[in-house]
Amino acid sequence: MRIRVLFIAYLLFWPTFSIATELGSVTERVEETKSSGLRDEFSEGFEYSMRFLTFGTCQKVADSSQNPNNDFFQIPRYSTELEIRPDLRLTFRRLDLSVKPRINLEWMAWEDGVREGDTDWHDDWFINEWLARLRMTENLFVSYGRENLQWGPSYLFSPSNPFFRDNGRSNPKREVPGMDFARLVWLPGMSWTISFIANLDEGRQEFRFYEFDKIYALKLDYTGQEAYSSMILSHQESDRNRLGAFGGWTATDALLIYGEGTISRGTNALYPKKADNPFGASMVAVDDEDSSLMGTILAGGSYTLEAGPTLTVEYVYNSLGYSDGEANLYYQLRQAAADAYTLSAPIGDLSRLTLSQTADPKLRFLRRNYVMFQYLHNNIQDVLNLTFRWTQNLDDSSGQFIYIVEYFVGDHAQLFSIGSINSGSGDTEFGTILDYQLMIGVEYIF
Repeated sequence: MRIRVLFIAYLLFWPTFSIATELGSVTERVEETKSSGLRDEFSEGFEYSMRFLTFGTCQKVADSSQNPNNDFFQIPRYSTELEIRPDLRLTFRRLDLSVKPRINLEWMAWEDGVREGDTDWHDDWFINEWLARLRMTENLFVSYGRENLQWGPSYLFSPSNPFFRDNGRSNPKREVPGMDFARLVWLPGMSWTISFIANLDEGRQEFRFYEFDKIYALKLDYTGQEAYSSMILSHQESDRNRLGAFGGWTATDALLIYGEGTISRGTNALYPKKADNPFGASMVAVDDEDSSLMGTILAGGSYTLEAGPTLTVEYVYNSLGYSDGEANLYYQLRQAAADAYTLSAPIGDLSRLTLSQTADPKLRFLRRNYVMFQYLHNNIQDVLNLTFRWTQNLDDSSGQFIYIVEYFVGDHAQLFSIGSINSGSGDTEFGTILDYQLMIGVEYIF
């Protein structure tokens, strides 16, 4: 009887036990599949690259009143650097993450000024850029991070960019330090993009003579088949509103015409003004309350020859720049401050304050009229890139020659040399800081 009962129970419950076991096995396989799927998504969405740069730099300090005896800027004559630049990125569903940590090792030697004969070295570990971006919908993105936000077609500089003075095109091996931004980007159509940008922290940028100010901008972009344009309305917290714009038109397959500029009512830039002080003048924001329109306009064009080179010319009119009379007073003030640099307080303190203001009067360019000529030829025999650029200050006759030479060795290594040679006396714009700077190095990428 007992055996019959056990046999009946076995017949009744064994299918349940079997089904439960199979369900457990299926659940385990589903979990394993999900885990494997997540690993595959992370693996497929992860990208990285690594760059090693080592280079040496030789530079000669200009003899000018802005940097008396190289005691003000204390620029080293020689330096060698090793930079390690990993770039990491993860794209996972709606989320895009990236980070660019950096390790810089530098040795320096001085041959001018109070540090003559000194040597020094330092190591710097930092994150130059990082970003977290979320795709809210198919057409709406929100992000926060440390970025180097650049735009515009200009080579010389980007007047429409309210955030960065340096566009990184004079020396592509030097990274532009990133700043912290929050961004909201909306794509209402195939040709249009609307961005709200808030610059909330200085990040890696150094504001040596002034405090950092938050900047907010609204940017509207249009991209067509043969033309593109953009408008940027920005506001700086302790300054004013500015309107920037850039655009370009592909006139032919070889010819590109473009322009860029910015305008504002008044400016907080510093101008020399006669004053009752030991130097006879001081740097003052004379147009801070002015409501007249001021700005900078850049017009340019590029033509690509059949042989491969691209010839570019750009002209800049900077209405904010100094007139001849203002420039003469500026250099007189700067010389008076330089002559008093070694004196004790209070004259010595006034000298250093004045030189700080003349070093950065909040102008991207000091004068009003500039022209730039450039020769660019990439992929020569698939191994060589050449760039030669001459920038002429039409108001004080000073100029700057820049060359960029890159030679590829195999698929991963590159030899490069980048240099700038400045012409003009110490009382000209390009003759103020350096006579020349030469860089030679090697870059390895994998």
